[in-house]
Amino acid sequence: MTFPRIDSDDLTAYFDDEHYITYVVYRGVLTDQQTLRVYAWMGELLKAAIAAGLGLNDLYGSVYDFREVTNFKQYNLSTVMRESQKVNTKMNLSHVPVALLVQSPLQEELLRIALKLTPQDYRKKVVHSEQEALDFIEQWHHEHGD
Repeated sequence: MTFPRIDSDDLTAYFDDEHYITYVVYRGVLTDQQTLRVYAWMGELLKAAIAAGLGLNDLYGSVYDFREVTNFKQYNLSTVMRESQKVNTKMNLSHVPVALLVQSPLQEELLRIALKLTPQDYRKKVVHSEQEALDFIEQWHHEHGD
């Protein structure tokens, strides 16, 4: 089964169907357009996963990589909040840990602000390496009995 994917200059998004982890890599200035494209991709991914016999409970984790982000557009936070609320009213993702991968203090601070504004922050963590992201996902499932 082929799952939808985004490959562009400012964004890469794909589903690792071996480990059931979604990966999103942002590049450049993070805008609301990238955010909207990611949420649209997630909808397409869900449809493809259902067609492949998978469900939401099969999703093991998500890694959002902000290391190549050079700046954040201020209005993107309101887009994230709005789209996150839409998704959370339509589907239960409380079993999916989310690693937010950063490399600079600015990236980390802006994500910490966003975490305070979005629901279910207990399942999200700022991390500093790909290995730390995967370790967090594993540890989260260990602690939550999955």
